[in-house]
Amino acid sequence: MENPAPTHPKPHRFPALTVPHFRLYAATALLSMAADNIEHVIAYWVIWQLTHSPFWLGYAVVAHWLPFTLFSFYSGSLADRLDCRWLIQISQSLFIVSSFGWGFLYLTGQLQIWHMAVLLVIHGIAGLIFSPSSMLIIHEMVGADKLISAVSLNAILRPLSATIGPAIGGLLMGMVGPGWGFIANILIYLPMSVSIMFYPYRGATAGKRSESEWSFILEGFQVVRQNPMIVALLVVVAASSLLLGNAFQALLPAFAQQLGVSSTGYSILLSANGLGAILGGFLLGWAGGTKLRPVMVTAGALAWSLLLMFFAVSTIYSISLILLCMLGAMQITFVSMSQSIVQAWAPQAVRGRVIGVYNFAAQGLRAPSGLFMGTLATIIGPATALLFLAGIIGLVILGVSAAIRSLWELEMRKESFPSAEATVAVSGS
Repeated sequence: MENPAPTHPKPHRFPALTVPHFRLYAATALLSMAADNIEHVIAYWVIWQLTHSPFWLGYAVVAHWLPFTLFSFYSGSLADRLDCRWLIQISQSLFIVSSFGWGFLYLTGQLQIWHMAVLLVIHGIAGLIFSPSSMLIIHEMVGADKLISAVSLNAILRPLSATIGPAIGGLLMGMVGPGWGFIANILIYLPMSVSIMFYPYRGATAGKRSESEWSFILEGFQVVRQNPMIVALLVVVAASSLLLGNAFQALLPAFAQQLGVSSTGYSILLSANGLGAILGGFLLGWAGGTKLRPVMVTAGALAWSLLLMFFAVSTIYSISLILLCMLGAMQITFVSMSQSIVQAWAPQAVRGRVIGVYNFAAQGLRAPSGLFMGTLATIIGPATALLFLAGIIGLVILGVSAAIRSLWELEMRKESFPSAEATVAVSGS
């Protein structure tokens, strides 16, 4: 009698969720990111109501992302050397300071343009410290075998919070006004602030060093330079970040006015973008398995730029909502896949610094994007500015795709992207 064929357990679509600490982290990170978005949606509305200027909405993006432009490399270095739990705790404290500052100044009638700029920079510094530290904590928490699942789920948290945050922000503005909305938002940061100190992970691996700070940071650049495909993916991410990033979201109050909707309609526009990203992230996690597909970065970014052009010329609210949903899905596809590739590929000893390089490309270049968008929107109008910049992004992506044919060759052979260790082993170095 023949033995029955062995059965294999059905693989978990999101294996990172089998790690209890990651489940707790994901829940508290969702609350913190929602609070981040609540502050954004109220702050952008306050800026628009006080200035009615697309330039200052664009400047809000500049002020928020400027710390990423100047210090992304250094934040990656800190994450490699210091206990990431303390770095995350510091970031949460700065988020709370920012929300309190907005609320206090608004309620006392003292809020001025320069106050807004300073508070946005504080908020940006908090995000700068949080980003590489959280990535290293997640990596240590779930291990290499569950990393792609964890990165995908973590990427979903951002659009999920971008759906929840604007809805809560709009509700708070309607119920208690912007000032008390900022104050109430402080409570939503607290769970992450408290829970992070109880994790048995520290993230950092480099410890003390003898070389100079710049030499230490430079090691991350040297590792990235070894792989032309990593460089190509960073160019795609950098182009979308430099020319546009999320600056179009800061101009959504102007688009909402163009579409003839109120503050509630504006918050729904923001939520639609987040909802699309949630759906796209879950589909990516469900169908993506564990293979890294560089071609999804270029294809997703190209589709994103085309959809932005359609949104720019849309004059119908319902169609704009659908386009924003699709935009969210495409953006999370190329952002989460590029982040997964870079983080999985990076050697452990320099992972924080490599993530710092990625963060500069993905987030650090968003400060100039706010300047480009704000200035162009003032000169030629928000819709024309968005159409123009999205078109340039599409041309850059097409150029990269044509130059790096190995992106498509990997996809045609159905091969996964190799890790840094595998690359070194093959090269014999």
